Amino acid sequence: LARRARPFLHVIVGELERAGMPTELALLPEVESRYNPRAISPKSASGMWQFMPYTGTEMGLVQNGWYDGRNDILASTRGAIAYLKQLNEAFDGDWALALASYNAGPGRVRSAQRANKARGKPTDFWSLNLPTETELYVPKLLAIAALVENPARYGLRMPPVENRPTLELVEARGQIDLANAARHCGVPLTTLKTLNPGLKRGKTPQAGPHRLLVPLGTGHKLRKALAKAGKLAAPTVAGNSRPRRSDS
Repeated sequence: LARRARPFLHVIVGELERAGMPTELALLPEVESRYNPRAISPKSASGMWQFMPYTGTEMGLVQNGWYDGRNDILASTRGAIAYLKQLNEAFDGDWALALASYNAGPGRVRSAQRANKARGKPTDFWSLNLPTETELYVPKLLAIAALVENPARYGLRMPPVENRPTLELVEARGQIDLANAARHCGVPLTTLKTLNPGLKRGKTPQAGPHRLLVPLGTGHKLRKALAKAGKLAAPTVAGNSRPRRSDS
């Protein structure tokens, strides 16, 4: 888990903190995709947070021939946080029901609640008749959170994820070519493709957003090149989080 999460965890936790959301939710991509921003499910859910096309669109994640926001690490994280917040409010702050809805859809959870209510049964998550995947989904996240919180209790050794960013966000006012950006940053093109999997054509989309995640410490070279081309926008360091621990 540590190796899979390390490139992204600082960004995710930082976004959760800014939104005032529980930082334990940073572990949800392990359940969804094992932190794989290119993951695709048999049902066409895509990205680290496994957005279905319609839900992604509802959360503002653009999907077209140039770009899929569901695979964009930063955009999909912000979309997932917005969706989780929406679900949490819809279920009166009950995180178990909100998470079940993230997996099965709020309509399926509401239907299960209505069925229980008609039979005089409780309508909390643990009492509902839900798909097996959903019934296991919430306990799996709770189990991962417990392991990360206290690995020694379970006989595990987990390396800490350092409390520092590993990525920078470089923003521009015009289109950025990945190959040129990699050359200016001094990193392999494959690195930038890995960090920016939402880009389908090796460039930022014509209509934007014009931004790239790059390894920390390399962005100044790209910004210099963008400044010369008159394309530079304000630099940003991605993420701002507390130290976390995770499985290796």
